[in-house]
Amino acid sequence: MSLKRAYIDLHIAVMLLAGTAILGDLISLSASVLVWWRTLIAGLGIAFYLLLRRRFNKASVLDRKKIYLLGAMVGIHWICFFGSIKLANASTALICFATISFFTAWIEPWITGRPLVRHEVVFGLMVIPGIVLIAGRAEGDILSGIILGIASSLILAIFSSLEKKWIMEVDAEHMTMMQMAGAWLTMCVWLGGEQLIFGVDQFWPDATDLVYLLILGLLCTCVAWVLCTRAVRSVTAYDSIMVINLEPVYGIFMALLLLNDRKELNTSFYIGASIILASVIIHPIWQNRYARH
Repeated sequence: MSLKRAYIDLHIAVMLLAGTAILGDLISLSASVLVWWRTLIAGLGIAFYLLLRRRFNKASVLDRKKIYLLGAMVGIHWICFFGSIKLANASTALICFATISFFTAWIEPWITGRPLVRHEVVFGLMVIPGIVLIAGRAEGDILSGIILGIASSLILAIFSSLEKKWIMEVDAEHMTMMQMAGAWLTMCVWLGGEQLIFGVDQFWPDATDLVYLLILGLLCTCVAWVLCTRAVRSVTAYDSIMVINLEPVYGIFMALLLLNDRKELNTSFYIGASIILASVIIHPIWQNRYARH
């Protein structure tokens, strides 16, 4: 693959991933039901791809239990992320998602055993004033959405660190399929408990929701992952991080343009969001210069 094509694929992948927040806002189903359908569609999509390419490996699927545990964490992360969208809005959820740098700076060294990196901690701490500005005057559902958004970021930081620690000899396609299977099984248990305690208002999607779910599961999950996996093999780790860090930027721009989130946002949100996005964008630039010296 040419370098130009790799960059194009990576940007398309990140834009598709950013679109998950938009679709999460448009789909009328609850967060837990939405995640159940997303994981089912994505898992079946990857499995069909492997069968079509005659690459399905039954032994890998049955012998990697830790990957299913990682999938369970993905499911809980998505419940929190889409719950944040439902309670607040897509822009707020995406900004809270950007706090992953703060959590990863502390959690990854603790889990993987690598030394704490000072500049990662500094840039991670930069997000705190941004969150304070965003959440300072929030209340009710907006505040609950912010808390869920931060929780989703925390869970993803733990997931990413464990994935690095539990790296296994299994190809990325099978790993993704197993993670989706683990997430789907977790959602089956979650929805069963939710039905018993609270009841589920709507489980079956209508025609519009079904279209959005197919886009979410196939394009924004399966295709985005395949494009990203292909691209990172051809570009440097630094350049891939620079592009991937644009996900909340793309997502917020799309939310403001397509969902008209600006009506629900105040000046404090924009200042806080600017601080968080600045830390996310500047960090890899500083890291690159730091590594060279």
